[in-house]
Amino acid sequence: GEVNQEGINFYSELIDSLLEAGIEPWVTLYHWDLPEVLHAKGGWLSKELITGAFGNYARTCFQHFGDRVKHWITLNEPWCSAVLGYNTGDHAPGHTHDKDCEPYIAGHNMLLAHAEAVRIYREDFAKQGGKV
Repeated sequence: GEVNQEGINFYSELIDSLLEAGIEPWVTLYHWDLPEVLHAKGGWLSKELITGAFGNYARTCFQHFGDRVKHWITLNEPWCSAVLGYNTGDHAPGHTHDKDCEPYIAGHNMLLAHAEAVRIYREDFAKQGGKV
């Protein structure tokens, strides 16, 4: 989809405010907030969809914020997202119908999405001097 410029502006101003206050930002790209449109198309269970979408999202963040953000965390608690979201159903998306497969597929695809973000950073943004 299209980049939300209002969102870019909000986070850019937030990062600037943190730096002005002497706080070094550490940015987590995913913290259990998968857009509904991606979930409807398969979400973490769709390898091609999620790897490409996450890579595009990471690239957008690196482009807009990487001049000021030097520490990137790709996924917050992927075990929780995979197991609690695709096995026990305690967290979004609340799946419980294929407990023997879905948590492993989701977890595998999270690792692939992480690897894609790292690849993009190393190949295209390493000059920014940050770490993923």
